[in-house]
Formats: sequence, structure tokens, C-alpha cells
Amino acid sequence: MADFSNKQVLALVRRRHPEYSEMKAHWEFLELTYKGGRKWFDMNIFQYHKEGDVEYKERIQRAYRFNHTREVCDLVNKYLFRATINRNTEEASESLKDFWKNCTFHGLSIDDFIWSVSLKGSQTGRPWIIVDNGNTGITDSTSKREEIKGSIYAYLVTPSQVLDMSYDDVGNLNWILIEELYRDDTDPWDDLETPSNRYRLWTQNEWMLMTPVVNKLGTKGDNPDKLGNRVKFVTTSGTHGLGVVPAIRADNVLSTEPWTSSALISDIAYLDRAVANYASNLDAIIQDQTFSQLAMPAQNLMPGEDGYEKVLEMGTKRAFLYDGEGGAAPHYISPDPRQASLILAAIGTLISEIYHSVGLAGERTKQDNSKGIDNSSGVAKAADFERVTALLQAKAKSLEFVENQMVDLVYKWSGDTPPAKSLVAYPETFDVATIADEFYIAMQLSIIDTPGSIRGKHMKGLLRKLFPNMKETDLISFEGDIDEWTKMLKERAESGDLAKDLRSGLMEEGKRNRSQSGEKQSQTKSRDTGDSLQSQGRETES
Repeated sequence: MADFSNKQVLALVRRRHPEYSEMKAHWEFLELTYKGGRKWFDMNIFQYHKEGDVEYKERIQRAYRFNHTREVCDLVNKYLFRATINRNTEEASESLKDFWKNCTFHGLSIDDFIWSVSLKGSQTGRPWIIVDNGNTGITDSTSKREEIKGSIYAYLVTPSQVLDMSYDDVGNLNWILIEELYRDDTDPWDDLETPSNRYRLWTQNEWMLMTPVVNKLGTKGDNPDKLGNRVKFVTTSGTHGLGVVPAIRADNVLSTEPWTSSALISDIAYLDRAVANYASNLDAIIQDQTFSQLAMPAQNLMPGEDGYEKVLEMGTKRAFLYDGEGGAAPHYISPDPRQASLILAAIGTLISEIYHSVGLAGERTKQDNSKGIDNSSGVAKAADFERVTALLQAKAKSLEFVENQMVDLVYKWSGDTPPAKSLVAYPETFDVATIADEFYIAMQLSIIDTPGSIRGKHMKGLLRKLFPNMKETDLISFEGDIDEWTKMLKERAESGDLAKDLRSGLMEEGKRNRSQSGEKQSQTKSRDTGDSLQSQGRETES
């Protein structure tokens, strides 16, 4: 890559794509809402009208929440990866098999990595995947990069780290600029370096890493955007020669938008924040309701007297004084408890909307939500099931597309001949029926004399459940056997043999049932007769 002046590099790292500035705060909010922690409360619990600063600070310290955002993301992932993903290991190259076993720099398998990709997609909408090899490295020291030289691995990049990119006329990336957080702590005896930012540029054939070094006028860890000419960049670069930018858009669901994609929790996170704020307001009401405030006449009670100090102690350090000439007695006052009921109703409605929006209302019991699973109609449950099934199918299509793009990049890095067809296939159905259920359905179809074409279609679907990782050649062979079986069923049905067999089978089943019933009745009658004889014998003896 050609040499660039420090001014040109600074201008490059200041680039931002059109929607970056608008979306950055949103992405960070979504990620932090999923992550949770005390920092989230400091940023997202709001001070209500006329609340004092001391009370507000104490309320934040008491704040709590159930993380509905994380619950939704984790539930979707649980259902999505319950079905088996078919990766064709028979036709995969050795480099691809190694990649599937050790997909990341730290040795995660492809299953673990793609789980993380799906979670991050649900959180931010569009994380990016970089497929790299040991020659260019990412975040570790040079010695470690040399140890993995030649190996291929992938890593995730959040949308807030992707500063800018460019597309050609057919939608392929021309280049992408990524911000990386790093900390040079290789030697424990060196001065501790503050984490800082560096920048990596990927083009279709080259890469360039730009690390800022601040001169004496600046401070370690300062942002180059603020330093201006006081920062100098040390650049390293190289050629990868892939002909493509090794970056993949891992959309939550497939999208044609060039810059951003909608996240699963784009709206859920804000509903979740509202729930936490209402719960915090409810906590404030409970605190004030539990410790009511004393109201009493002010006559004959002047500051500095012993009685004044004792009254303050009785009133839990708070007391309202008023003119008591009308003869009113002291009493305690507290907030209206109806406010708490209103807040509880609002919280229940919001929680219901959170889970209904993704079809997971059935995960909430009536203890969590009065409109939960036990009170839902059959129509509502069916609608929720269709909604969550559509969501899982959309995410499965997106992840299948992403994985096959990763496969293509692995073959480009390794130099092996790419496969003629896709090697990764995700499930297309996400029903809850088990294999035992499917066999029961097959038996019922045979009893009611269902046409052979319907039974054959059902058996083909069952075949994929029984053998999810079957080779394509075996699958074609087995489906051919099912077609022959279907043809035989049709011929027997036309000749009447099938109906005779069914009637004969039903008659035999009836005989067995009657025989078993007769044996049971005989045994019962025999026991009753024996009991009667024993009773008569006892009466005779007495």
C-alpha cells in the first residue's frame, strides 16, 4: 500500500458513514441494556418532577430490574439453535474442517461463535464478521501472531466500531474502516498503557493498520479526533490478495440497507427501560408509604426546645407543622396508594407488549403477568407461535447466508478449490413436534387410510429429522425408496388389498381387545367368588 502523510491518515480515521453519528448512541444503548449492571441505572433511571437530588441519588442506589431485553435475546437463541445445523463435513476441505473446530483466535468452535453472532445481531442489528489469518493479526502481540501464522479465524466487530465503508455498483465492499480498542501490556514492567484506539483499513487486496502515537503535547489514550496535529500515526500494511474485502454483514435478518439493519430489541430495549423506571417509581412510593410523615400543630413547639427534638425523632427526622388553633390532632400522612396500582398496571402492560412483540408471551406465567399464558386464548397462542416461527425462520436464513459467506472466505484464504454448492444448511421449520410425535402422526395417517402421496410427503419430512446430517447422495437414495413405497401404497389402494389389510388388522385388534377384556372379567369374577366363599366359611365357623 502506498505511503500516506500523517494529515491524510488523520483525515481517513475521522471519516464516518452517513448514519454513524445518528445511530452510535442507539447501538451503545442497546448493548448496555442487554448487558445490564449498575452503570445502566446511572444513565437510564430518570429524575421525576420536583424530586430532590439527594432523593434521586438514593433511588438510583436502590434501583433494580429484571432484564427482559436479555431474556428475549436468549430465548430466541435457545429456540433457534435447538434444531440441528447441517454442515457438510464430507465435502469440506481440511482447512474448512479446522476452521469449524477452531473458529476464533481463542479456539471457539463454529457453533459457539455463530451463537455469539446471533446474539450480537439481536442486540445491534448488524455486527460485522472479519475472516482473517495469522499474518495480519488483530489485537494480540506480534509473538502470538507468529504462533498462529497461516491459521484462519474470525472475529466480531460491533456496528459502533465500523466507522465507514464503500460499495461498488453491484453492492460489494470496496473498503471498510474499523476502529479497534487496544492496550499494549505485553511487558508487565513497562509503564501501564491506557487503552487507546487504533484503526484498520481493509480493501479488496490490501490491509493497513494505523496506530496513533501522541507527542509530548498530548496525553496517552487521548482521542485523535481531539488532538488534531498533535498526534502522529505509525502505520503498517500488507497485501492479502483475496480480491474481496474479508468482511461480512451479519444482519439480524437479511436486509438490503447499506449502512444499518434493525435489531431484534430496537423497540424492546426502550420498553424495558420504561419498566425499570416505573419499578423505581414504585420503589419510591413504597419507601414513602412505609415511613409516613408526621403532621402536627406548631403551637408551643419552638426550635431549640427538648420537645422539638423529640418530635423530630418520632417523625423519622421529618415533620410538617401547621396552625393548630382549630383543635386538629397530630397525624401521619402518606402518598395516595392508588398511584402504586396505576404503576403496577402500566408495568404489566409493558411486559406483555415486550413478549408479545416477538411471540414469546407463552414464556411468561400468570405470576409474572396477569395476561400471560394461562389466560391466553387458543387464537392468541396460535398467533404468537406463528410470529416466533417467522422470526426464527428469518434469523436462520440470515445466519445460513452468513456462514456460507464465511466458508467462501476460508476457501479464498486457504487457496483450495471452492465447492460447487453451499455446504451449510439451517433448518427451515421450527415446530415443537418430537420424532415420537411424528411417528404417532404417521401411524394415525395409516389407520384412517390416508392417500399414499400424503404419507410419502410426511415420511420425507420425518427423514430429515431422523438424519439431519445425512449426505446428499444418501438423502436422494432414501427419498427414492419413499417414492417406491408411495407407489406401492397407491397400487394396493387401487386393487383394494390395502383396504382388506386395514379391515383385517382392525378385526384382529378388536379380537385381541375382546379377549383381553374377557380374561379380565373372568379374573374379576373368580376373585369375587373366592371372596364370597371365604365369607360364608367364616360365618359357619362363628
